[in-house]
Amino acid sequence: MEHIELNDEMRERIIGNIGARQKRKRINTAVKMISALAACLVIAVGAAALLSRDKLPQTPDDSSPNVAKSAESEILAGSADSDDGQTQHGYDVQEYGGANELSDAFGVKLHDIKNLPFEVTEQCYSVMFGDFAEINYNGANGEYCCIRAGKDTEDISGDYNEYGTVKDIDINGTTVTLKGNDKRYYLAVWINDGHFYSVSLSDGIDEQKMSDLVRDVMG
Repeated sequence: MEHIELNDEMRERIIGNIGARQKRKRINTAVKMISALAACLVIAVGAAALLSRDKLPQTPDDSSPNVAKSAESEILAGSADSDDGQTQHGYDVQEYGGANELSDAFGVKLHDIKNLPFEVTEQCYSVMFGDFAEINYNGANGEYCCIRAGKDTEDISGDYNEYGTVKDIDINGTTVTLKGNDKRYYLAVWINDGHFYSVSLSDGIDEQKMSDLVRDVMG
């Protein structure tokens, strides 16, 4: 090596190669540093996003039981009194102060009946979902009688039980179907002037009493 002499061209080429290696080394080092910094930046941004999300108000899931219960409570609780004295509930039930108001509102004549097989302690008058008018009579011991009149001939009795006895009788020229068990009848249905009517009872009564009750409803 002592006897090797470097001319200017060789010297420049060697120095150039060393410089190029050093330059590539510096570039590789810089790339590694930049990559590490970028990775740290991504982690920092992600952590900030998570913290920000935790601070945002959470939107309730509509399928949550609490949300469903709250919506149901709001519907059931919502009611308003109108100028004509009726009460309209959020679930489309309109209540009235008596049979005359009910009849005028629904357009089908209904009246109070007197000969019920129990002592009446409470009664209410309502139009349900716009489909039928209803008068309910309640007794002190849980008895009830429900009288309904539909806007058309569709069965709106609400009683679709299978009874052992189904019997057609004629009352004032109208065919009335009585339904019950063991000679006690719980339901009477008929159609008159394009409207479906029903009388239902919590406690069954005999044919004669049910017939008298239907006559009373017919007026």
